[in-house]
Amino acid sequence: MEDLLMSNSLIVNSKITGSYKVEFINNLNTQLNEINNSYSIYIIDSKVFNHFSEQLTLLKDNSRVVILESSEKNKTIDYCQLVIRKLLALNVRKDDILVAIGGGITQDIVAFISSILFRGIKWNFFPSTLLAQCDSCIGSKSSINFDSYKNLLGTFNPPTNIFIYKDFLNTLTESEVRSGIGEMLHYYLTEGIELGEQITSQIDNLLKDRTGLEFFIKNSLRIKKKIIEIDEFDLSIRHIFNYGHTFGHAIEAVTHYSIPHGQAITLGMDLANFISLERQILNLDQFNQMHNILLKNMPPFEFNDDNILDYLKALSKDKKNKNNKIGCILSTAPGKVEKYFIDNDDWLKQTILKYSQFYKKV
Repeated sequence: MEDLLMSNSLIVNSKITGSYKVEFINNLNTQLNEINNSYSIYIIDSKVFNHFSEQLTLLKDNSRVVILESSEKNKTIDYCQLVIRKLLALNVRKDDILVAIGGGITQDIVAFISSILFRGIKWNFFPSTLLAQCDSCIGSKSSINFDSYKNLLGTFNPPTNIFIYKDFLNTLTESEVRSGIGEMLHYYLTEGIELGEQITSQIDNLLKDRTGLEFFIKNSLRIKKKIIEIDEFDLSIRHIFNYGHTFGHAIEAVTHYSIPHGQAITLGMDLANFISLERQILNLDQFNQMHNILLKNMPPFEFNDDNILDYLKALSKDKKNKNNKIGCILSTAPGKVEKYFIDNDDWLKQTILKYSQFYKKV
């Protein structure tokens, strides 16, 4: 495996495409000009387009550009159909290449469309958010929401190339950076404790000076690459990366996505650890060690009698469930997580309420 920490690129091996490349770049316009040709169609998030208009000179007078309104409510089949109609109006062809510029929602929309349009066309990706750069840009997955079900529909469809432009991070809000940090923490805690302690010890500086994030992005990709090359289609060991996500997705649902994804995952990991503690598969010292790390990126949220039933209902809709049991990843130690199926019963309800009581006292 390439030593990504010492270089600016890596190759991810894929059973779908053979391989694809991730490259850290210093000049956005130069890279766009290098890959531009008559086959390129650019699909770009409107916020990125506005923020970086001076560097996107190639796109200003280009007729083959589609502007996306990237929001959770638009990550749907209906919105994908709207984008496909715009592509058809641009005379999209089977041998064209879609160039996606934006965050994870832009990625999901473009990856999904490129996998079904003409039964598949190529695409490249410029991830603009920390969450997309450190996580979703590799791994092949696309995910689309359906009605009230999050990420219910999707395909496996990696891009041909991924270009990580670090200056995108300078436009992000503190909330968006914290969201990315939450996603990185979930990788770090599946490997051990050191990187989790390291990033949270620097969190205040990282929120102000984004240049230090590159080291942590590369470590996140390093951890993910190792697992997805073994289990690209999420059939076995890749399940460990659902750590925090079952409980985090349900938090997003009951708060109507007012809590950023990565921070919901941060809270989801802490809750998963508390459930592990209550099931006596994680000891108190280990729980506290991880809790002190996660606490520094925790969003304000409390489980109570007013929201617990809605939360349990949201848990019941998770696509990882089986035989009316909740499929989740629990922790047995820092760096050691396992898949469990647990009952959605009164014990779980009381444990979650007990967690909030504990959390308020810490």
